[in-house]
Amino acid sequence: MDSMSAPGLGGWIEDNYGVLSNFLADGLGFMGYPQLAEMMQRAEFRKPVEVIAKESTREWIKFTSTRSGDDMVQDERAAKRMKALEAEFRRLRVRDVVRRQIWHGLAYGLGHVWIGIKGAALNSAGQDVPLVIGSKGLAKGSVERLVNIDPIWTNPNTYNADNPLKPDYYRPQNWWVQGTLVDQSRILTMVPFEVSDILKPAFNFGGLSLTQQLRAYVHNFLRTRQSVSDMVSNYSFIGIATNMEATMQNPFPGSDTPAGEDGIIGRAQALTRIKTNNGAWVYDKESEDIKVLTANLSGLNELQAQSQEFMASIPGIPLVKLFGIQPTGLNASSDGEIRVFYDEIAAFQEANVGPILRKIFHLSQLNLWGEIDPDLDFEFVHLWQMDEKQLAEIQKIKADTDAVLVEAGIIAAEEGRERQATDEQSNYRDVDLTGPPPEPPDPEQDGAGLEGILKRGEEEE
Repeated sequence: MDSMSAPGLGGWIEDNYGVLSNFLADGLGFMGYPQLAEMMQRAEFRKPVEVIAKESTREWIKFTSTRSGDDMVQDERAAKRMKALEAEFRRLRVRDVVRRQIWHGLAYGLGHVWIGIKGAALNSAGQDVPLVIGSKGLAKGSVERLVNIDPIWTNPNTYNADNPLKPDYYRPQNWWVQGTLVDQSRILTMVPFEVSDILKPAFNFGGLSLTQQLRAYVHNFLRTRQSVSDMVSNYSFIGIATNMEATMQNPFPGSDTPAGEDGIIGRAQALTRIKTNNGAWVYDKESEDIKVLTANLSGLNELQAQSQEFMASIPGIPLVKLFGIQPTGLNASSDGEIRVFYDEIAAFQEANVGPILRKIFHLSQLNLWGEIDPDLDFEFVHLWQMDEKQLAEIQKIKADTDAVLVEAGIIAAEEGRERQATDEQSNYRDVDLTGPPPEPPDPEQDGAGLEGILKRGEEEE
């Protein structure tokens, strides 16, 4: 297609007009940021995007250390550095920035975050320079801010479309941001739903937005909703049985000309104007008859509910999360659907949010210490959390297991204490392991246990 002359291209379009027209009519081509922005003004498009963006950053992340815990000095150093990273993430507003980037990526197919470096001029000369995120490319204390850039203000400048074996194949080398040329290393880009390479230039090197994917289903729901509303408001209508021939032959008052079909229409219009629950209709007892006809409304709620479910199926959000609709029926529960949704969010985080956070994670370390600590890492906190009762039951099972293993001689008591001290969910994770474990008290000699407590209570009385 690129090598065709004008006549040849015209012939190709003529031969493939049906394919092209269907492609555009089905909403498969890039719709453009202005139209996508208008669509995001409607709640049916906006709600799924906001639910995924908020849920993906709700529990957020926690920083971890890969050290085993045998070196107290190194452990204290890692704890201080993790606290410093938490403060740096708050300063850069990483959580808010990533949430907005997800919002842009789902709404428009593309999300940009610009890395602001202190002292770098805000023009092409200062921004079209590669930014090396490493100890030799980024000075300590040079990261000033992170800024979300709406995709409508960006478009790619140059990209490699020649050799698929190169790492930058169909990846922009730099971007125009409202007239300023910015190197791609200074922009963190998220594309949740990628398209084929041949379509990337047409999509501004973004992807297929969730908004565009929902388009057909939202329009079907809106049409169904309006149809149901029209049926409800007009579920009954009045029919009049009359002598049509006489009505057409009789003249209007003050005229000698027969009314004709205008007489029938006029009588129907008069009936329509007063058709309310408070209206009354006077008709001829001998030649006319009034009937109230009603439409069957059964099944309308299922049709409207089904169109809503179609909208929820595309983003994979449970109805209770998206619309607040609780499941009905005996023992109905949405826990399973919510668990599946949380797993989908976890996969979305790993695939789309993780690479962005990894770069910001390294960027923050270089900004704080001028180096990347290989012992530090982070992980996403899963949305599915157990309540206190469930945690207590699990701890009870673990304690019983340790007791059995110690009594059987499979593990020592010190090993059981170490597991309790290193278990993040344990109530005794901060126990001091420097000394030997205490001997279990004898209820009869030391007054421990339930019997000892009751005995001491009796003595006090």
